[in-house]
Amino acid sequence: MRAPEDLLTALVSGLVHSFTAQPSVQYRRNKWFYFLYDGGYLAGLVALDVYLLASHHAPVVVAWSWWYLALLPAAIYVHILLNVFVHNCCHGNFPRPINRLIGELAGLVVITRYASWEIIHQRHHRFSDDPEKDPHRVLPNFWHFLYDIMLFNVERQLQNQAYDQFGDTPENRRREKIRAVLSFGTMLPLLLAWYLLLGPYAFLFLFAPAQAVGWVQVAHFNWATHNAQSKTGDFHPVNLNHGFYRLGNAIWFGLYMHGNHHKRTNIFNPGKMDEVLARRAAART
Repeated sequence: MRAPEDLLTALVSGLVHSFTAQPSVQYRRNKWFYFLYDGGYLAGLVALDVYLLASHHAPVVVAWSWWYLALLPAAIYVHILLNVFVHNCCHGNFPRPINRLIGELAGLVVITRYASWEIIHQRHHRFSDDPEKDPHRVLPNFWHFLYDIMLFNVERQLQNQAYDQFGDTPENRRREKIRAVLSFGTMLPLLLAWYLLLGPYAFLFLFAPAQAVGWVQVAHFNWATHNAQSKTGDFHPVNLNHGFYRLGNAIWFGLYMHGNHHKRTNIFNPGKMDEVLARRAAART
């Protein structure tokens, strides 16, 4: 029998692992991961909504002034920036003790929550530009890509990830149908929480438009940085650093230097890849 101190150490180690390990790592070990993850979020968010409603919590914006719309560009910028942070969290580019925490907090703001972002992004890197398995496979027309790939194929590939890991069986297909309902259902109390916290005006005129514009930008980023303009269908990660893309690289940590990112995922700002690699090489000598 293990000593009490050994059991305590094992318990603490397990808790630390649960809150710091990447979701994809935990998912590979436990096919019920999503039910624990989204189920926990669902319970917590419902409890938060009940508290906000029962306590008549005053929202951030009680009285609306139309000049608040001047804050919309900042809200859009922050939404995109938080997706950049989640992206970096997917590759462990923040310090390990806080990497998962940053991903979870940013995931709550951009609505997706971190686990689905990270798990589907790992699949994207594993099957980049594979027409059958890449969650973000490029289509020549951006609006077709936005509709078919970003709205539907991401969920299809999330289900395919489960079948790849645990087998394509009737039981697993039933579980995935329930998982999809749970995952999308968890967004409802999350959106309600933001509505109650921000108030109807800030939610409808700032938060919701920032979400819409921000997610269109995320889709366009995934499309453009895989050589979507190619006339021959030669889709692969590329660096974009002209016009708007140059500005985007400056304000979003090299976001559009995607060719560099696919070469070295462990660099926070792929626009500075050469500098980072030079410093690392110098540190080793």
